[in-house]
Amino acid sequence: MFAQKFSDLVNRIGQRIGRRIGRFARSGIWIARSLRFWLATIAATVFMIAFLTVCFYESWLRLSPHLAPWGTPDLTDTPGWFARAQLNSLSVDGNACVQTLARAQVHHTRLANRHLGYACGYTDVVSASPQIPFRPSLTATCSLTAGLVWYERELDDIARRVLGAQIVRIDHVGIYVCRNINWERDGWRSEHATANAIDVTAFRLSDGHTVSIARDWGKATAAGRFLHEAHDKACELFDVVLGPDYNKAHRTHFHLDLGRFRACH
Repeated sequence: MFAQKFSDLVNRIGQRIGRRIGRFARSGIWIARSLRFWLATIAATVFMIAFLTVCFYESWLRLSPHLAPWGTPDLTDTPGWFARAQLNSLSVDGNACVQTLARAQVHHTRLANRHLGYACGYTDVVSASPQIPFRPSLTATCSLTAGLVWYERELDDIARRVLGAQIVRIDHVGIYVCRNINWERDGWRSEHATANAIDVTAFRLSDGHTVSIARDWGKATAAGRFLHEAHDKACELFDVVLGPDYNKAHRTHFHLDLGRFRACH
């Protein structure tokens, strides 16, 4: 009798221990599954953030300034970390862009949209007269114009510091041309085909001197230092900046555009 009771007690204890071990095991499986779920969620979130960051950095993805967290730029203020993203946002909202020019007191006239050939024409293009004049006069997409207004203010600060003079004129050799990149017969349309690019060649100074990219680039002079700083500053504002170090086709000018690629050479 005693042996039977002892055996039953041992069996009950064993069953209780077995049930507890089973519950613990099931709990461990649940914890492991939950951990895998949250790790997968975190990994997917990090990947998505990284992917969107690359898209915005490379200018593939753009948001209206009314939706973008970086808001609308103030062209009278110093460009910040999100300056290029702000300019890209203006490219998808022509009304917001011309309002930005107006707030910066940039005299401008909005031109009618025009189709001028295959993948060529005007969309949200303005004719503008910024504080520092351009020669020839400036007719470009509103977003590029806004970028140039911001850029010339930064350039003038560099010129005062490096050259001891102000910039009184910026020379260029073209904005709108209905053509492909590098004038190739086949290939992608250039940003020039939509007036979204400019080729800057020289800077006229208040002391009568002219800093020429063709003549002064790469020289160990004040003019050479100014041009290198001007090139670096352009890379902070524009999506594509191509200068003399890129190739022979750009040995005389800075190509600046707000297209959907990212390059700084």
